[in-house]
Amino acid sequence: MDMIKYETSLKAKGDDYKKIVFWNRFIRNPIETILTLTPAIISICLLAAGIYTYFLLIIYAVCVAYPLFIFLYQFKSSVNYHLKHRDPAEEAKCIMTVTKSGILADIPEHELTYNYEWSDCTTAYYKYGYYMLFNGSKMLVMFNTNDLTEDEKKALPKIIMDNVDRNKCAIKF
Repeated sequence: MDMIKYETSLKAKGDDYKKIVFWNRFIRNPIETILTLTPAIISICLLAAGIYTYFLLIIYAVCVAYPLFIFLYQFKSSVNYHLKHRDPAEEAKCIMTVTKSGILADIPEHELTYNYEWSDCTTAYYKYGYYMLFNGSKMLVMFNTNDLTEDEKKALPKIIMDNVDRNKCAIKF
């Protein structure tokens, strides 16, 4: 199969979007996770070792509360805000055409057309039922496999692997 053409949405919705954003922010790019959790782990270890004063207890409490704030409140709030205020074109019906020459995303309802070149892809992932193509830290395009037929589900990874520059693009599926 040299071409796949199917109807989907440009971006993930609802819980799928939340899972993908969480994965992208805290797992795919673990620097923020490491920087957030390290002071909490050190604080817990120092407290367990019996190294504390009243001042240090306050510092330890802040170091342990901060990751909870980041993960439970700030992240959830920013995702919910984005879902509420996102561009309507991201959830509109999109005709995705995947060929050897590139990827075309046509959103007729908003009169938008996006062209993606295989050469722009630096990393390709498969997570949570989506193939996601990135250029550095920026997501180029995602393919929802729930909207594909069984034959298209089998053909899509082959099309991706055959067309990205394997010297430049890491395949992680």
